[in-house]
Amino acid sequence: MRQKYGWLNLVKGVTAVLVTMTVLAGCASKPVETHQYLLPAPAFEVADRAFDGRVAIGSVRVAEFLTGTSMIVETLNNELFATRQHRWADRLSEQLERQVRQGLHQRFPESQWVPLLSTGYLRVMDYRLDLHVDAFQMSSTGEAHVRVQWHVRDASQEFVTSGVIEERSELAQDGYPAMVDALGAAWHAVLRQLGDAIAELPERSTAQAR
Repeated sequence: MRQKYGWLNLVKGVTAVLVTMTVLAGCASKPVETHQYLLPAPAFEVADRAFDGRVAIGSVRVAEFLTGTSMIVETLNNELFATRQHRWADRLSEQLERQVRQGLHQRFPESQWVPLLSTGYLRVMDYRLDLHVDAFQMSSTGEAHVRVQWHVRDASQEFVTSGVIEERSELAQDGYPAMVDALGAAWHAVLRQLGDAIAELPERSTAQAR
C-alpha cells in the first residue's frame, strides 16, 4: 500500500509542478533542470527454439499521446499527464525500434533483424514486422502498462499473421528511475513473447524469394 499511495503522491506532484511552471514561466530567472532517461537495454537469454530467419523491421508506430519525449502517467479517471522535467532522452519510437533489433537478435543469434530502409530490397528477407504501440505509460496505482499490436508480412507483402501482446509491471519503489525500470520490464516481456511468436513461423527460403 505504501508504494501505491507514494506513487499517487508523485502523480499529484506532477500536477502541482505543471501548474507552478505555468504560473512562474514568465518570471523564472533560473532554468528548470530536466532529467532525461533511456529504457534499460535488453539482456535476454538465448531462446530454446532456434530461429535463423531474416526479418525486416518496418514501422514502429506509437499512439499520438506517446509521440513526444514526455513520460505519460494515467490517473484512475483515465486522465493523462505528460511530464516536463523528466523526459525520454530519445523519442520512444526510436528507442523501441532499436530494442526490437537488439533484443530479438540476443534471443535468436542466428537470425537477422534489419531496419526496412537498410535491406535494399525486401525480397532478400523472409518477413516484414510492423508494430503499433497503443500503451506505454504508468498508472496512478504504480503499474507500468505496455500494449503492442504486431503484424507480419512475407517478402511479397502478403499478410502472414498478427497479434496483440499486453504486459504490466509493478513499480518497485517510488520515483522516476523506478518508473523507467518498470516500463522497461513490461516492454522486455512483450519483446520475449513477440520473438517466440515469430520463431514459430514457417521457415522460408530466401533464395527462392530473390
